[in-house]
Amino acid sequence: MKLNHLMLCLIVILAFPAKGMAACDHVSAEWLNAQVPLPPDARIVHTAEKMGVCEVVLAMDGDLVPVYVGKDWLLAGQMFSGGKSVTRETMDSLSHLAEEERQMAKEQEALAREKRKLFFRDNAGQMDDMVSLTFGPASATSFVYVVTDPNCSHCKSLLLELETVAFEARVTLKLIIYPVLGAKSRDMAARAICESLDWEGYKTVSQPNTHASCDRADQRIQKTMAFMQMADVSFVPMVVAGDGAWVVEGNKIGDIRTCLGLKSEAGQESGGQGCAAPEKE
Repeated sequence: MKLNHLMLCLIVILAFPAKGMAACDHVSAEWLNAQVPLPPDARIVHTAEKMGVCEVVLAMDGDLVPVYVGKDWLLAGQMFSGGKSVTRETMDSLSHLAEEERQMAKEQEALAREKRKLFFRDNAGQMDDMVSLTFGPASATSFVYVVTDPNCSHCKSLLLELETVAFEARVTLKLIIYPVLGAKSRDMAARAICESLDWEGYKTVSQPNTHASCDRADQRIQKTMAFMQMADVSFVPMVVAGDGAWVVEGNKIGDIRTCLGLKSEAGQESGGQGCAAPEKE
């Protein structure tokens, strides 16, 4: 969980640190990470003594996150003094850095997205072994892989829209169950695989009363998790062309329709990333 999701309005009255100990002397990335787990890319971009404690601003995931640190504690949120937000003043002074971080995050995500496309282009042939069920017309002339989690609401919405697309584009939807959202997802995925649920059954699958498991599910889920981790995929849903020529990340039905040569309808979400094949390295 990002620290900036814990935006508590804090009015803190604290004693000054012990004599001879500067408020920020002990602060490092290692010390902060020992208090609360941080993303691997987190780094300190600002420290200053404020009101007897150490004000720290972290750059992570493209955002700047303020925290306040004592000798053996850490608080996430805003500090107020004299009716003004001390935190806001600091963040305003770092606005140029915030813009640089956002731009850097966009560039890094674009690079990661291109690497994922290259991975699927080169490895799409392995995905058939992970397919659990299919849907589509008898007249289908091609297919796409649909990567989904049974406990994902966005995935369920996309599946409904893809049903229409399958018949319009005459494609088979090959469903790969990727339970990335935790233990409940894993149990739901195992139930779907162990019980050989069809398309309609999968859309309404619920968590079993007891831990679900069978050799077929264990092997397929393990293989899927390993493959998706190699691809650096930590999200759902995703649609991949059968030959890996294009990838649409998220439930952007407009992009999927475009990639399949269909006209996008008004109001359909599109990420505007297009369907060009990734450039060869």
